[in-house]
Amino acid sequence: MPGSTIAEVRSRVGKNQFSRYVTQAVERQLRLDMLGEVVDAYVAEHGPIDEELIRKAEAEWHDAFGE
Repeated sequence: MPGSTIAEVRSRVGKNQFSRYVTQAVERQLRLDMLGEVVDAYVAEHGPIDEELIRKAEAEWHDAFGE
């Protein structure tokens, strides 16, 4: 990992929380990777996901989580 990245993480979480922060980031990325695999498998079997359904899901996500 680049030294500048290590320094940025440490400046945000402190030296004692570095491993925890990195572990959580890797776990989050693994979940996103697995979700992408599920979507890819769905698309391979059923074809592209309807754009209107994607917009509805994004709107519901935003309403629920404000993201």
